[in-house]
Amino acid sequence: MPFSTFKVKGNKYSCKKKFGEIKQDILLNQDEFIGEFNSIVYDPVYGAVAIQSNFYGLTIKQTEQVLTELRFRYLHEIGESEEHPFTVKLAPIIDRSKIDRVANADYFKKIRIKGSDVMLDANLGDDNLLSEARDILNESAGVNIDLSISLGRAERTASLDTENIIKVIEQFKDIEVDERPQIELTALYNEDAEVEVVNLIEPRMTDRIAIEVEPRQTVGHEYLLQEFLVKYDERRPDVRRVLVPIGE
Repeated sequence: MPFSTFKVKGNKYSCKKKFGEIKQDILLNQDEFIGEFNSIVYDPVYGAVAIQSNFYGLTIKQTEQVLTELRFRYLHEIGESEEHPFTVKLAPIIDRSKIDRVANADYFKKIRIKGSDVMLDANLGDDNLLSEARDILNESAGVNIDLSISLGRAERTASLDTENIIKVIEQFKDIEVDERPQIELTALYNEDAEVEVVNLIEPRMTDRIAIEVEPRQTVGHEYLLQEFLVKYDERRPDVRRVLVPIGE
């Protein structure tokens, strides 16, 4: 099931505060962080998980480590052991339809192209961003390229040249799979939408859940879990098209 890369950010000093009381410092060691809960929904039919993306939550790697530790503890409790212990690895569900959807975005904020001289040596035209990246690489006698073009802090409705970006997407589709450079697009589907980053090589299945929170209130885990279940039920047909039920 869909997941996004999480971010973890820690501060050496933080504090807690109640109304009418003096704030109290919370001292953290270098390996300690302020964290938030992560909700995970597991579908035993397809062996898929939906993982909440939190700014202060666990990263995918950390989630794998937690699930691996839980597995080891379970084996210990039932008195079983493995000569070569298995670890948990989470692979993203790829949503190829995102490539077509991102082409219909209203605003493109950033494009990043990463590749090698082999990747950019495809049969490209002479009037597009990919061919220009190839020319830069050849002129510099380099082997790899990492090219980013963005608008920085421009106004929300500002956009890179849409026609040029569409050409890049169309050419990306025509390049042989093994020779495709990695292209990442940061797009805004409409003026009111959230900015989304789409990796054309690995367009991960992701969803957004909008929640209104009153000032100085928090979102309960149980409420968020129910929202997760509703969203997953909506997306289950898409998961079914990608994954095969366990045991088949």
